[in-house]
Amino acid sequence: MELRKYDQIDEIVYYEKLDNGLKVYLIPKKTYNKTYALFATKYGSIDNRFVPYGKEEYEIMPLGIAHFLEHKLFETKEGIDAANILTNLGAQANAYTNYTTTAYLFSTTDKVFEALNVLLDFVQEPYFTDENVAREQGIIEQELKMYLDIPSEQLRLGLLKNMFKEHYINQDIGGTVESIKEITKEKLYTVYETFYHPSNMVLVVVGNFDVNECIKTIRNNQQNKQFHPITNIKREYLCEDNQVVNSYGEVKMDILMPKVAVGLKLPYEGLSGEELLKQELLLKILLEDVFGTTSNNYQEMLDKELITRSFSTNIFVEQTAGFLMISTDTLKDDEFANYVKEKLLSLNSIKMSKNNFNRYKKVILGNFIKSLNYLEYIANSFIYYHFKEVDIFKVLDIIEKLTYNDLKLLEKYFVKKAISIFKVLPKNIVKQ
Repeated sequence: MELRKYDQIDEIVYYEKLDNGLKVYLIPKKTYNKTYALFATKYGSIDNRFVPYGKEEYEIMPLGIAHFLEHKLFETKEGIDAANILTNLGAQANAYTNYTTTAYLFSTTDKVFEALNVLLDFVQEPYFTDENVAREQGIIEQELKMYLDIPSEQLRLGLLKNMFKEHYINQDIGGTVESIKEITKEKLYTVYETFYHPSNMVLVVVGNFDVNECIKTIRNNQQNKQFHPITNIKREYLCEDNQVVNSYGEVKMDILMPKVAVGLKLPYEGLSGEELLKQELLLKILLEDVFGTTSNNYQEMLDKELITRSFSTNIFVEQTAGFLMISTDTLKDDEFANYVKEKLLSLNSIKMSKNNFNRYKKVILGNFIKSLNYLEYIANSFIYYHFKEVDIFKVLDIIEKLTYNDLKLLEKYFVKKAISIFKVLPKNIVKQ
């Protein structure tokens, strides 16, 4: 094992890359009672166009298949739910799928290595049949229909469809009622064989455990399994510039107060690693200055009753797509949308003070350091940064190196063609 020390934040990480390509990171925390383990693959909802293992041509998979596969892996050959097995060991299990990642996890205070074996086994022993796939289609169909009735979900998805024409980010992570009907056991195995090879996966264990016993458990578990040879996965994304598809859109639902979102589409620029993270951090600082709770604009929006407590700003930055989203519930939907749009367009010439820049930079630093006290944050953020080709424990250095002049790099993004507005309006609304 390789020992990595980070003296600045007093962290130690043990790293080993197994013969099958699996990357293992062990982060001991002897002062904690709990242990948190996360087993993740670099495969999410936008990875729908790729060359399957053993083939030469690109294929397109049904929308939502990554999320569908996440659900199915919990079902063992014996018909037992793996989550129940972990519960019987005293561990809490969960999983999630996002645009770029699928992860399986547990937290426990006891029987860590037994739980670790269960986690590795159920993720690496898929069992799909025509019957259990059909049963899952019914379950997920109900889940998708439920999301159709959630106004905040319709607001987010509506804005993304307004901004992106072809990139799969404009689709619900769970797919559609129509797309999941196209999923078969054969397609699930195709996806699994391509993306669930250990070489495309990462295992992170953080908490109170014996490091030597832990790596021994993982090695023994993996040595008893057979995997196909390591290959490079070929994926294709329909990347776009910052021209939105529609500058405005709306839908009506059974709600009392309008929901409004203003989005800014970021262009694909081929950024990765530290450059991509640098862009994300600078955008966070900028949005904090313009729309943060201590900003003059925020106070003005409150005074004019343009926003409610639901007001939020969100930043999504990945290698193939990115956007900003500013949203709120408000009775003054037009005024809010116009106000935010005006402020965004004014950022083509950024006038933030150096004092504010340094202050917000310190806030980000402080929040990041404070978050490292939570095992769940460490494990999930470790994966988040790892798949962005960044070491989480070097993020502090990247933040500290940001300079005021770096803000100039952002000005090109704030143009009219990149902005879109989407609203969820009450069905009975009457405009005067």
